Amino acid sequence: MLLVCKCHIKEGLHFLQAPHIAAIKEKNFKGICVFCERLAEYKFFYSVPTPKSHRVKVKEMIQKQKENLTR
Repeated sequence: MLLVCKCHIKEGLHFLQAPHIAAIKEKNFKGICVFCERLAEYKFFYSVPTPKSHRVKVKEMIQKQKENLTR
């Protein structure tokens, strides 16, 4: 699952193949966007749980992208 703010929906779609997208409506939810660390408003997920190795790989790709942007 990826959590994103509304500014990073397009970027999130690049990291998951045909995900489900749902608005986060829980008022007490405090997740942050994986791209900018603002409050997440959407979650991208697969209906079937993905292996932890895939989730770790996606997070590593996002981190590398962030590092490349700051250079």
